[in-house]
Amino acid sequence: MGIQQKSWGTIPVGPKSKGIKIFGAYFRRVLHNIARNYVLLPSWRSWLNRKRGVDIGRNVFWGSDVFIDDADPSLVKIEDNVTILGRSTILGHAYYPKHFSKVLSSTSKKEGTIIKKGSYVGMGCIILPGITIGEYTIIGAGSVVTKDIPPYSLAVGVPAKVIKNISKEDLILN
Repeated sequence: MGIQQKSWGTIPVGPKSKGIKIFGAYFRRVLHNIARNYVLLPSWRSWLNRKRGVDIGRNVFWGSDVFIDDADPSLVKIEDNVTILGRSTILGHAYYPKHFSKVLSSTSKKEGTIIKKGSYVGMGCIILPGITIGEYTIIGAGSVVTKDIPPYSLAVGVPAKVIKNISKEDLILN
């Protein structure tokens, strides 16, 4: 009798999930811990997160303790000139235990989260999976982003709502 693949929700557990995959996941989490918790230049945080698989543009500023999806960081894309302040969380996918699959499967979002160029994410924000934050958008501190935010907007609150549109003339673009 062969070894069976077991499943806990949608995450496979069994012989194929061991070895190199476990080492790779462990290594990515070590890099994530260093990027989040140690005093580093923002460019070093970008470099470490790129090594984890996050798609990161140029001139990204990171505050400390920014959490980016630990299970699959490649589902997060951050474009050029983005600022993400400390203690923010960016998720790229959702995981629901198997026993909730009938309840939550219809509400699950597309996978992948994108923060477009020039955006600003305030301190302590949570960006849920499948969200696109439009270019030159401001997300106010402590906001929880549950749906896409259009470009040139100011969004705040729980859940985040657009409270103001930003004029291109209000920006200093090089």
